[in-house]
Amino acid sequence: MKQLRREARQYVRATVTEGGHVYTNVGVHLKGAAGSFRPVDAENPALTLNFDKFQEGQKFHGLDKLHLNNSVQDPSYTTELLCGELFLAAGVPAARAGHAVVELNGRRLGLYVLKEGFGKNFLKRHFSNPRGNLYDGGFLREISEPMERISGIEPTGQPEVAALVKACEIPDERERLAALEKRLDVDRFLSFIAMEMMVWHWDGYLMKKNNYRVYHDPDSDKISFFPHGMDQMFWQANGPVFPQAEGLVAASILNTREGRARYKARATQLTTNVFLVGALTNRILQVQARLRPVLASLDPQSAAQHDQEVRKLIREVEQRGAYLHRVLGGEGPKPVVFPPENVARVQGWKSRVDSGDARFSEGQEQGIPVLVVEAVPPTEPTAEPVQGMCLASYRVTVLLHPGRYAFEGRVRTDGVVSTGKSTRGLGAGLRISQHKRQNSLSGDAPWQEISYEFTVKEEEEEVELICDLRGSKGKAFFDRSSLLLRRLPDAPAESPSKPTPGATR
Repeated sequence: MKQLRREARQYVRATVTEGGHVYTNVGVHLKGAAGSFRPVDAENPALTLNFDKFQEGQKFHGLDKLHLNNSVQDPSYTTELLCGELFLAAGVPAARAGHAVVELNGRRLGLYVLKEGFGKNFLKRHFSNPRGNLYDGGFLREISEPMERISGIEPTGQPEVAALVKACEIPDERERLAALEKRLDVDRFLSFIAMEMMVWHWDGYLMKKNNYRVYHDPDSDKISFFPHGMDQMFWQANGPVFPQAEGLVAASILNTREGRARYKARATQLTTNVFLVGALTNRILQVQARLRPVLASLDPQSAAQHDQEVRKLIREVEQRGAYLHRVLGGEGPKPVVFPPENVARVQGWKSRVDSGDARFSEGQEQGIPVLVVEAVPPTEPTAEPVQGMCLASYRVTVLLHPGRYAFEGRVRTDGVVSTGKSTRGLGAGLRISQHKRQNSLSGDAPWQEISYEFTVKEEEEEVELICDLRGSKGKAFFDRSSLLLRRLPDAPAESPSKPTPGATR
């Protein structure tokens, strides 16, 4: 215990008891990243157990390594298991998960998610040759940076990964894809990033270059990616099919016409055959039925809270599934048709609160039809991520052809206080989903024309337009009659001297 207090990530020896089975000389260290790490004396520290670290050949039900996740970022205790099964169904190697009640030195820690570790046993289940190099991508680290080698035979460097990085940097699209096919299991990688998008793993490789593992298969001489850290999932029901790609390998493929087409085709196939909402919600309820009596025996209040979290997760899965089937299953709206003047009015606004409390109203103000969002200050301190901040909006989703657009409208504010921090912008303004806005009105601001420009790339894309208020108090007024989409002239072609999208992020 003293060593874990000093060096949390260093293995120490422990005895593990499971039912009537006793395992000695088990390696234990603390685990977790920025959101889930807890000190060993905290209420629920997360742990990694390595059964053959100090005793060669020792296994726990066939596993040499496992993780005990505190699931502090997933109160449903379900998404690691559910998403792991989805990746496996998509043909992507992923860790299996279960659950356990954990005690540490006689101290009851409660319910944990028990997750299979990445190691030789994991690799044997998915590859005929498990002796290749397995790397941990680390925290917000790209494959072009040094990675920790978990297992394998290469003592220094990561030459097979360096070859993949070099392929990603080839300027010509066709040559780049041909080189990637030699270094990367492209079909499996497309399934990997498509499923990350579908379960909205915003903290994964595609969108954050985070929470992933990389394996080089010596037999095929190709690299595969595995998902990790799936405890913050399904948060964005309408997260776009083509999100901003932060991972170098993802960007190098999706910035080619053929790569985007293959990715969309695979996402469509997985939506039809794998992301089956009824089966997923039944699986969630099945897990809940197993966990609820355990939680009730530990703490009746936590069992009731878990019921709420399960309902929330089911709602998020249903909403995400509806979006995917609408966009990829051919059930969605028709693209916006622009008249000769290239201006289209926007209708069908719906209100939404993401944090805090808000009031919404629609009416007339001096003959102007308005949408009104009012931030309601909290009556007591809140533990929300954005302390005391109301994040509320009117939204509508439109389908757009590739091109450049401007979302325009008139906005005014009454007593808006926008102190604090927000990743999408402060005060009142206009933007699109998943993007930050620079326009911002606060205080008592008169009517002003605001414009937010954006680009739809090579395929039709659903875009969520947002009339936004982010502040601790005050009202935002949006002139409903002025809210429109303007199609802009195409930008001049890029100079050949500029870096290619596949070479930079």
